[in-house]
Amino acid sequence: MRCLVCGSSKIDFEWCQCRLCGAAAGLRDEECYVTEETKSKLWPHAQELSTLGVTLKEQGVLKKHIDPIGAIGLALAVADSLDSGVLRKLVVFLHKLEIPQDEILRLRLAEPDAITEILDDKDEGADAAR
Repeated sequence: MRCLVCGSSKIDFEWCQCRLCGAAAGLRDEECYVTEETKSKLWPHAQELSTLGVTLKEQGVLKKHIDPIGAIGLALAVADSLDSGVLRKLVVFLHKLEIPQDEILRLRLAEPDAITEILDDKDEGADAAR
């Protein structure tokens, strides 16, 4: 289980919420609560993402009001054996797709501090190259 907002696995199982941000926790195959813009950026790259150990899945969403546009959710199946090198490539790839950091965190790929560290290292490397 991971936090649905920040991606942390530090869950208070008594209350089933994140110990870092207090948001609800969910199973890995539960819908990722990202914006429609992020979903639209990810779908065209499903094949590339699968080579990095991530499978995109459409998922029906139950809502009080039927909204045909918002009726499809996005669920990710992340390989359990996602090593740090593959995670780094994946996070950098998502950043190149111009997916904001908070949206990357909502994909629940790894601990928030690991994602932030990768993005910070990438930015520092870009600054050093200039």
